[in-house]
Amino acid sequence: MMNIVVVDDERMIRAGIKAMIERKFTEMNIMLAADGMEALEVCRKNPVDLIITDIKMPRMDGMELIENVQGMEVPPLVIILSGYDDFSYAKQAIRFQVMDYLLKPVDRNELFSLIEKAEEKVDAKSSLQKDKNEYLVNQLNYMLLNPQMNEAKVEEAVQKFHLHQYSSGFYAGIFQFKGSIGTLIKDELIENIVKQVQQYDDDSLCFVDSYENLVVFTERLDGIYGVFEEDGLEKAGHLGVGISERQTSMGKLVEAYEQANDALAYQFIFPHQTIFLYEQVKAKKEDNSIVDEPSLQKIFNRLGTDRQNEIRASLAQVFDIEKIKEYKLSSLERLSEAVNKILFDQAFHQIGEESIEVFKLYEEVGNLSNFESVHEYFHAVEKLTMRLHEYMKEMQSVYARENVMDKAIEFIHENAHKDLNMAVVSNHISLNYSYFSHAFKEYTGKNFVDYLKKVRIEKAKKLLAESDNKILEVSERVGFSNSKQFSRVFRDLEGVSPKEYREKSYN
Repeated sequence: MMNIVVVDDERMIRAGIKAMIERKFTEMNIMLAADGMEALEVCRKNPVDLIITDIKMPRMDGMELIENVQGMEVPPLVIILSGYDDFSYAKQAIRFQVMDYLLKPVDRNELFSLIEKAEEKVDAKSSLQKDKNEYLVNQLNYMLLNPQMNEAKVEEAVQKFHLHQYSSGFYAGIFQFKGSIGTLIKDELIENIVKQVQQYDDDSLCFVDSYENLVVFTERLDGIYGVFEEDGLEKAGHLGVGISERQTSMGKLVEAYEQANDALAYQFIFPHQTIFLYEQVKAKKEDNSIVDEPSLQKIFNRLGTDRQNEIRASLAQVFDIEKIKEYKLSSLERLSEAVNKILFDQAFHQIGEESIEVFKLYEEVGNLSNFESVHEYFHAVEKLTMRLHEYMKEMQSVYARENVMDKAIEFIHENAHKDLNMAVVSNHISLNYSYFSHAFKEYTGKNFVDYLKKVRIEKAKKLLAESDNKILEVSERVGFSNSKQFSRVFRDLEGVSPKEYREKSYN
């Protein structure tokens, strides 16, 4: 669909041309103007692909209009309406690259032919511009993420890409979209933000970076602040923005981007704030006292005891969020590393791999970037800590009553010939599957599968030595459904095949 402006001081002529076009091209958007000044105003307020204009008009004639629209970022195509006596304007129009001429009265077939030609030109130009924009965005993203881009190389890239030179200085703003929003809503938000920013600065550079955030380079902050003041757009609940310091050299383009990203990172600590200024966050200080290793060690020592309330209280004290807010984000990152090392890693090594299901949260909690806020992160740490506490408490209970494990051993020996697994045995003694797995290995020195194999092979050895049962029958009687598997396990444990063992026993 093209946007077309028909310009003529004769109302009947412009209305007639509009009617002709609409009957043939139903999807065209036709706007009307009575003179060049009115048409220029329409072009400034709307994207226009094609102007069909008369020459002689009051206030601003067609040639002045054509000259004015040439200065637009994307000049529209132009078709001149002229009588025979206006043909002297043709030479003047050539320098403005006017697309073609229509003589009055307008022939509808000629008009339709020119509009179809204009549509082809617009489509080709749109495709070319899209390819050009995609290439520029790719190059910009490469530049912003390339650690080797020093100030001189950035200046060189700015020249190469013909980027606007912000002579009075510029800011970088990075808009990040909170939570999960649909693609259509996100695209609409981006479009609205760009419009808002460009209302204040036509030369602002806006594009989506490799992290799916909207990047804005602009001379003025009014447009960025205006995004959050426009109630109708309802953006504040979906957005956060980091803003760099003012930069005066185009070589600082990458540095400005990094500053905006650094500022935006503080959204993690201040999830209800929307605007983050680098000049404010850079003033924050490091604080090593946030990482209280002795307190973390005490929390670990209390796991599995009856001090559940003390564990929760100590965690809340270690994660003093109001204090954390006063310092650099790196202080919280160091605290997270200490929590992983002193609390979770120690627990993992003590409990063992059999309890891995307890650690389904472990990988997530181990990385701050998996959470949207410090509050969400703290609750995940607390949840995992208390699960570990309950797990270790149960384990200690199991060790305190070893007769439970004796019952499990007895059950295995009595039922080794059946389809037996760890879930069946743990259910028999009414013990959690994971607790049983760890406790069984601690008690017997073997994991469940290896222990069961050993019991079955011992029973098989007795049958091989004392009965005439065939190898296949022995295999089935001791719980192996597959004789090949039986032979392989037997050889692994005894060093000989079942047949060789029997022959040796008879001798």
